[in-house]
Amino acid sequence: MQQYITAVEYVNKCVKYVASIMFVALAVLVFFQVITRFVINFPLAWSEEISRYLTIYIVFLGSALAVRNKEHIAIDFLFDIVSAAKKKKLQLIVSIISTVFFIILCYYGTVLTITVIGQVTPTLQFSIAWVYAAVPIGSFVMALNSIANILNSAIGNENAAGGETP
Repeated sequence: MQQYITAVEYVNKCVKYVASIMFVALAVLVFFQVITRFVINFPLAWSEEISRYLTIYIVFLGSALAVRNKEHIAIDFLFDIVSAAKKKKLQLIVSIISTVFFIILCYYGTVLTITVIGQVTPTLQFSIAWVYAAVPIGSFVMALNSIANILNSAIGNENAAGGETP
């Protein structure tokens, strides 16, 4: 179990670097878009499209990291009204349901990505499947992180990823 958690932490470190690079690229692209549109008066048509696609990837990769750190928004009123002993069981049930959801999202995201392989983006003319691939990639990493959280709970290492348990 510890090897799995270590492997997931390595994947998360890579995801964090990739998402950070994408975020910096997004900021630079948007800056240049503003400069070319309002200062030079010659907008770059492709920069808006790439910015949109980078945002999609940043959201899905960032969501995967948020799952590991237990930083997603949640309706936690049930945790406030149940006893301490039942909180762990409730958290386990929520984590299992979330993992199943992430696996289903990964599956159908893959199906959708394969379905749109023949379509191209309007400006850049590359396969739109590269954009849709953010869904299965992000949900796969979310599932990995959710399983790691379940394993952390099983071995009694609740806050190993730095997240706060409800």
